[in-house]
Amino acid sequence: MSKLGNVIVTKGGAGGGVRKRINLIEGANITLTVADDPASDEVDVTIAAGAAGGTIVVRKDSGADVGTQPRLNFIEGANITLTVADDGGDSEVDITIASAASGESWVDQFFPAPAPSSHYGTYASVELTDAIDTQTYQTFIIPDDITTITTAVVMVISEGTGDLYWQCDTKGAACGEDYETNTDSIGATATGVTADEIECIDISDAFTGFAGGDVCGLQFIRLGSNANDTIGADIHYLGVLIQGSI
Repeated sequence: MSKLGNVIVTKGGAGGGVRKRINLIEGANITLTVADDPASDEVDVTIAAGAAGGTIVVRKDSGADVGTQPRLNFIEGANITLTVADDGGDSEVDITIASAASGESWVDQFFPAPAPSSHYGTYASVELTDAIDTQTYQTFIIPDDITTITTAVVMVISEGTGDLYWQCDTKGAACGEDYETNTDSIGATATGVTADEIECIDISDAFTGFAGGDVCGLQFIRLGSNANDTIGADIHYLGVLIQGSI
């Protein structure tokens, strides 16, 4: 038998009921903690906001619990794309997981020297003579699927060991554009070479702003008359290698 009389419950002054007991019910996103406090001759009711939507227990492959949180965060991994859309009609969030392109993430293309004037062993080449300034011109199209040029190198074979003193100029444009839409260059530079080795001379800095599908014109100059060119022998220009990400 309760020691108390009836309790009148009101909300905002309006009568809610007259009973001997009050039943506190947790609503959405609310947690209640009820504790008897004899020292204060009262019952303590703690009301706290709960996590919106409750919590979700997450497992991987029916294994151990990974975590318990009110929200899931989907992150795209390698070769995966996610499309997330709120579907109010079905009271759900739709998550579409698709496979992106896989395999090689880059391509390379070698463009041999045009109209070779000589050869070195079995390698067709353009000969850049010692002690004078000589040059070669080359035209090629960057592969369409390249989005960013990561590396561009000129390949040569030298008949001697020393410093090759060189410079290069580039122009590039897509069909329908002015032929000088993109222009770049690398100033006079000394690069050490070794006799009879295939040397890859990095000219990547001469392709700023170039893209897949561009028609490119490359001028490579050996500054053989300059004292900084110390090879003392001819070199053989083989061509240019373009590498890029897709």
